[in-house]
Amino acid sequence: MKSEHHLLLKVMKNFEGMNKIDVFDMLQKIEVLLFYASSPITKYSIKSIIEADLDQKKDVDPFHFTILPNGNFCEFKGSNAWLHLYQEKRRGIFRFSLFNRYYFKTKYAPLELLILNKRNLLENIENTPLESKVKIFLKKHRPAEKDAITDRFLILDLT
Repeated sequence: MKSEHHLLLKVMKNFEGMNKIDVFDMLQKIEVLLFYASSPITKYSIKSIIEADLDQKKDVDPFHFTILPNGNFCEFKGSNAWLHLYQEKRRGIFRFSLFNRYYFKTKYAPLELLILNKRNLLENIENTPLESKVKIFLKKHRPAEKDAITDRFLILDLT
């Protein structure tokens, strides 16, 4: 038990000086990373998970939970084999805004939560098999465009 306390102190020293919300975000990224890691954990296996593309069979983010740096939460909105979409849940006076802000994660960078826009999407899937399909899609549609009948994001139909 005492060794656990020493290990916890050792880990927490790495977070010294950081904002609490940044620490929560980092811990969530570590949790997702550990989901893909095998036991026992080595720095080489962690490095290979971070650098390598993930296997097609694995989920992008199995937890569907994220806290943004501004302290707001993201709600999971939909997914396909390579993309997860989230909507920011605003607090305070801005919660009744007319425009929603959407974020995404891909299997090519499962630890990154980025604002859903053309530039971020194209940068994230650069040099992947999906790049040409997404470019064609983005010439015709906006990234956050939804089907009027089903209210499903059109980009989720790309596979």
